[in-house]
Amino acid sequence: MIIGGVVAGAAVGSAVYALAARLAGRVPAAGICEVACAVIGAVATLGGTAPATLAFALLGWWSVGLATVDILVRRLPNILTLGGGAGVVSVAWFTGHGAAALAGAALMTTPMLVVHLASPRSLGAGDVKLAVALGAATAVAGTRAWLVAALLPSVLTVLVVAVLGVVRRRASRAEPALPGVPHGPSMCAAALLGFCVEQ
Repeated sequence: MIIGGVVAGAAVGSAVYALAARLAGRVPAAGICEVACAVIGAVATLGGTAPATLAFALLGWWSVGLATVDILVRRLPNILTLGGGAGVVSVAWFTGHGAAALAGAALMTTPMLVVHLASPRSLGAGDVKLAVALGAATAVAGTRAWLVAALLPSVLTVLVVAVLGVVRRRASRAEPALPGVPHGPSMCAAALLGFCVEQ
């Protein structure tokens, strides 16, 4: 099962790599999407039931694409955020979990929207749109998954900022970089961790 997950993930990773490059207009590091998707495929096989395995794999592979684009160009494409949100809510609705999905999406999105409106530079609109899908998906998975997805991203982003600060101070010559640190990867990582905690 694990080998099958790795093989499937690597294959999906090639498609994710191509999609991310197209959406970002820049080429990601070679092999990064394939490796990330292969790892997610392997972890997904440990989820137990077939629906849980499929849900984690799809969420993870989608997250790799989103995170890759966000890291490259500091932008979360609408086709992935809005499309993902619509997809998650639709599936939840047709499987009898629509109320939980809508509640989870609203509870995660509302405070982020308030922060975005108050300070657009500190939290982008793409992050708010991403919260719809992640809030819905983790709410369906369970309360613990939702709480991890809601509370952990800020901690992860702060840690990344701290680590990058140390690395840049120690580097003799820092390479030019886009301003700020993308928040989308932390949101995706926290949601995936939430799924693991729930399992």
